[in-house]
Amino acid sequence: MSVTTDKFAAPGALRMALALSVFLHHTTKFNLGMSAVLIFFVLSGYWVATMWTKTYSKTNWSYVTFLVSRVWRVAPVFALCSAIAWALLWWRGGAPENVGGLIHQLFSNVMILGYNSLPYQANVPGWSLDMEVQFYLVAPVVVFLVSRNLYAVLGCVALSLFAPKLGGSATVLPFLYFFGIGVAAATHDLRPSRRLAYGSLAASVALLLAYGSVFFINLDPTQTTALAFSSKANLFIAVLMTPWAIYTTRQASGSTDRMVGDMSYIFYLLHWSVIGAIGTGEGSYLDRLLLSAEAIALILAGSYLIWLLIDRPIGKLRAAWVSGRRMAAEPMGVAQAAAA
Repeated sequence: MSVTTDKFAAPGALRMALALSVFLHHTTKFNLGMSAVLIFFVLSGYWVATMWTKTYSKTNWSYVTFLVSRVWRVAPVFALCSAIAWALLWWRGGAPENVGGLIHQLFSNVMILGYNSLPYQANVPGWSLDMEVQFYLVAPVVVFLVSRNLYAVLGCVALSLFAPKLGGSATVLPFLYFFGIGVAAATHDLRPSRRLAYGSLAASVALLLAYGSVFFINLDPTQTTALAFSSKANLFIAVLMTPWAIYTTRQASGSTDRMVGDMSYIFYLLHWSVIGAIGTGEGSYLDRLLLSAEAIALILAGSYLIWLLIDRPIGKLRAAWVSGRRMAAEPMGVAQAAAA
């Protein structure tokens, strides 16, 4: 994978922008959070395929190493943010008496899998992490098939279309085609040109500005319902912005940008609990604006502390463990003898 330098197309900054758009989805009428999540899935498909090809496939017990590493990457911070969510719920008296099966709650609030099918979700954005972990389970197969034939992506599309008959939203199937797009971009070295990428970004921004103008023209502080970008509109925006998202994966990322990218994951998981505790949907429009600004400051500060004290140290341990499982290269004489 060739890497170029376009500082404006910083990959970590894009991920934080996507996390912020989900925040806006939950605090304003600007309901474009689903499009951001779908773009996250594209990026996930790309990076998982890249890591599988370049790293995990070259380790001992590659599939097991891959699963352990990916769960190790996402579960500790997820479990911590789940604990924070429950603590804040109890603090403000919002925890329900009946939350469903205790074992299911405990397992899914730590290991993520099955979170989207919980009868009560303390941290609603966690549903997308359930889809992520389910994708990890099938990712090596998807990478293998798509890398052999680009048209295998059509199989991902077909599975997504038939998802309602195959488990629906409880499974990763409705979103598999976005993961598949990312996998295809990685395994077939699909590179949007700079012109296409910036055209994708410009078209997306123009559409969002047009929507924003409608939002302000029709602004009514007494109403809490969104102006409602439909699910199809969210899908269209995600597709429109996909070339830009893939373009950013080809750009060099400095230490600060990588930190911002890592913090975006924590920001995404923290924001729901914080906005609920602060009550960003209460009061006048100005009150809600000030509360939202306070929430962003708290979430960023919390995200940085969790990244510095927990996520980064755990990440170093995980990287060292994966590195230690890489298969040793055979000496030249051994390889030649085996070939003979």
